[in-house]
Amino acid sequence: MSYWGKSSNPASKSTGKRPVPQSQEKSGGLPTKPTVIQIVKSLLPNPKENEFYELEMAEVLAVILDEDEIPEKEDGSDKDWKKFGNIVARKVNSERDEKPETLTPIRPLDPFKYSYPLRGEYVIVVSYNGEQFYINNVNFFGDPNNSVSPGGSGARDEDTVEEDFIYEHFEIDHDIRRLWPYQGDNIIQGRWGNSIRLGSNITPDAHEDGDDKPDSPNILIRAGQLVDADTFGKSGIVQDLKESPKKPVEEDINADGSSIWMTTDQSVKLDIKGSNAVNHVFMTSKQSDDQPKNGGKQIVLNSDRITFNTKQGKILGFSHDGIGFSTQKSFTIDADETVDMNVGGGSGGPGSTLSITDSSLLMTSPTNAGLSIGTDRSILSSPCPSILTLADYANITSCKGAILHLDDCAGLKDNQGSFIRIGGKAQGITGYVKDRDDMGQQHLVYGEALTDILDELITSILNITAIPTGAGPSGPISATPSLADFESIRAKLCDLLMKPE
Repeated sequence: MSYWGKSSNPASKSTGKRPVPQSQEKSGGLPTKPTVIQIVKSLLPNPKENEFYELEMAEVLAVILDEDEIPEKEDGSDKDWKKFGNIVARKVNSERDEKPETLTPIRPLDPFKYSYPLRGEYVIVVSYNGEQFYINNVNFFGDPNNSVSPGGSGARDEDTVEEDFIYEHFEIDHDIRRLWPYQGDNIIQGRWGNSIRLGSNITPDAHEDGDDKPDSPNILIRAGQLVDADTFGKSGIVQDLKESPKKPVEEDINADGSSIWMTTDQSVKLDIKGSNAVNHVFMTSKQSDDQPKNGGKQIVLNSDRITFNTKQGKILGFSHDGIGFSTQKSFTIDADETVDMNVGGGSGGPGSTLSITDSSLLMTSPTNAGLSIGTDRSILSSPCPSILTLADYANITSCKGAILHLDDCAGLKDNQGSFIRIGGKAQGITGYVKDRDDMGQQHLVYGEALTDILDELITSILNITAIPTGAGPSGPISATPSLADFESIRAKLCDLLMKPE
């Protein structure tokens, strides 16, 4: 609000000349025209003696941000929501010592940008069309957290004094610092260590980048000043700030709480190993340029948690050089319908694919090699094609003609016609070798049982010490095996063949 104030220029002081001539005062008659003009001029502010102020500083006594504090409209139909965000402020000069209840709420001037002050801070008040508005907070201390200095507009009651620096939600924090400015920067700062910098990389060593790049615009957004400093070895910076009151601070992509850095030519020293990628050499070996420190145009997000969510549409990701993910714990994909992957189809033709649904898994390649696992059967095939089928019966089929089938009459057959047949009560377990038709179909034997019988037979033969001759045995008869022993061994031969019970 505009006001007149006394000039501080000594040359402009009044001479004390009477507005009415002394003769006129004594006569008591009607004043003349020159006398009237002189009297009017004396009542108006003298530009030589006074200074005109269009803007006036005001102390904030209250901020209307609670629904209970919003007054009702005159007709009682609703609360007067136009007063939401208004302040009660007492102008330092023209309203000094005025009672708060006599003051009219003041509305913010800018309808698109709001910066609400705290009780005890100061704003600039201006009047347009008979209504008062407030604009910028007055920066007394160079402290982005607060500029509270109550009492500058005059007398206060004891209750008000007791409430100094006490707020329902806000807590004063003098450790919050201004951002370190660089040439040409536009900086927006909040009270809690949150900020937006519209800057560039034109200053060497800005954010630990040793190069100066004049044409390198960037936008740095952060929330939480150095809240993770101890984790990333930056506790020394915090201690230095405590020993240097009002010293500005830089953003730190690692130590700040949450950050979004959009750069065009700036090295971003993101500490990946210090957070979660210590031993993940496979991903980093595949993605050779995964370090933001290499600079260039990039967007770097860093926080404890990053969530992408769409309410209706999709999340799509495209990359020129590759996509890599690395985690110390699990990597999960959950889909209600399908999970589809394709490798080698970038040229427009079909590549190798993996498709997973709630009832099947299908893997295929351009050469017809594939794996299909479904509710009724599973199939594995190769380019020839060779096929593995697992259903009510199982088959392994070679592109050369060999077949292994597992069913009621399981068996293995090669591409030449030789076979091993397993199962079938009428045939038992048999084998056939092509071009050995004289052999017919031969039963397979139990290998371990055959070994035991042959060992027993050889032992009996070795025990023969007497050879029958015309003159009688050539040795002691007692050491010679009887024919019954060999008949017993012969009887066991029937059990060697793999026949059904």
